Amino acid sequence: MRTQLIRRTAAVVAGLALAGGGLGIAGALQANAATTHTTVASASVAAKSITIKSDKTTAKAWAKVSFTGKTSGIAKNTVVQVQRLENGKWVNFPATTKVTSKATYSVWVQSGRVGVNKFRVVAANTASAAASVTITK
Repeated sequence: MRTQLIRRTAAVVAGLALAGGGLGIAGALQANAATTHTTVASASVAAKSITIKSDKTTAKAWAKVSFTGKTSGIAKNTVVQVQRLENGKWVNFPATTKVTSKATYSVWVQSGRVGVNKFRVVAANTASAAASVTITK
């Protein structure tokens, strides 16, 4: 807060100095507008989120498992990509969908990898928490 006050004061002083030199007060207004614009952009980035919920915690190999969730701050029709944790890395799984007008999504997967499979969804550079599904033979 103090830093912002100092920046704005400096912008006003610079603007007054420019006004004395015949360049007008527009420079001070532009400096102030640029500072405000940066703050607004940062606030909108922090608001993005996406959740994930599985309809099953255990499923037979190659059975359909559905994931649903809600989004916040992510535009309608944004692609939602399913990912699976493989060898410590999140890898795109061949399943995608899009965010609906109600800020939700629904997608299903099938996996033959027996054991615990961890899935998440990613949209607009925002990842959900992981959802675990145990696949059995």
